[in-house]
Amino acid sequence: MASAPVAPPSHAPAPADISSIRETRGARRIVIAEALGYCWGVRRALDIIQDAADPEAPVAPIGDIIHNPQVVGRLRERGVEGAATIEEAIDRGAKRVAITAHGMGPHLARQAADHQLELIDTTCPLVTKVQRLAQKLVRQGYFLVVYGDSYHPEVKSVLGWAATSKSVAAKKIEQLPWNAPRGASGDGKITPPRKVALVSQTTKNIDELMEFAGKLQEMVMPDGGEFRLCNTICEPTSERQNALKRMVDQVDLVLAIGGQKSSNTARLADVGNKMGVTSYHIERPEDIRDEWLAAVGDGNVGVTAGASTPDDVISDVVNYLAARGFAPPDGGIRPVDPDYVPAY
Repeated sequence: MASAPVAPPSHAPAPADISSIRETRGARRIVIAEALGYCWGVRRALDIIQDAADPEAPVAPIGDIIHNPQVVGRLRERGVEGAATIEEAIDRGAKRVAITAHGMGPHLARQAADHQLELIDTTCPLVTKVQRLAQKLVRQGYFLVVYGDSYHPEVKSVLGWAATSKSVAAKKIEQLPWNAPRGASGDGKITPPRKVALVSQTTKNIDELMEFAGKLQEMVMPDGGEFRLCNTICEPTSERQNALKRMVDQVDLVLAIGGQKSSNTARLADVGNKMGVTSYHIERPEDIRDEWLAAVGDGNVGVTAGASTPDDVISDVVNYLAARGFAPPDGGIRPVDPDYVPAY
């Protein structure tokens, strides 16, 4: 059965050396981050779900397979449509359900088995690693803190696999169940247990994680406390944030492209803003406002993209900027290795 790919493969000719397309401010150019767009975990998830896609036998991911609306829309045309719950998938007649790249707690596998549904697992292996680490830390007697968004499916999956009431998700110290360091006493003082371990949602910012970890350590370490920090921010997230940091001194505006649900894209915009360059999180060219470009004047626009953003969406933004007078990078948005073999 012939079918179109979810995201067209990048086949633009390899650009010249990246350093040759970097320009100083005032050149009115588009500067592309050295690392942007799809990570290997997202590519792996899409490969799995595309192989399973069949309009005659629909697959219902529980949630969005990845956090990108364009990709989700293309998959829907091929019989892959997300459902909020197993019950919703069953009501639509689905016989197959999928765990998204963000992961899911063990309850989903049990529910699928109870309803005799085929289960397809696209969880990113780097998320699985955090899930297994959470289980290990709990077995070792730690109270588990997950640095991340409590509503995010990845964070929920980690807490689900930890399977303990001695766990919490938080991004601010004020969100923790304690309000005083160990050894403190007095009315209303709530102190941490002796052993606390911290892991992170894989798509968070390392600087923010370290700031949070420092404050948590100050609460836990007094009076014989034990604190363990596990940096579980994934390498692709760090690569994209570091590439943005290297780019910001060349640009006057940063556009971070990705779905509005994409945590790692939101972090890219945060990084740009914290480094002093006006940065916006956008999904598509239509989100770009004329006043943003007018404010750039004769400066440069930097383009980056989250780990769930396909190349064609990035190219659409580059083409939009080019049509408004910004010189595009020679050769496309990224070099292409014809002999590339995915690491997974």
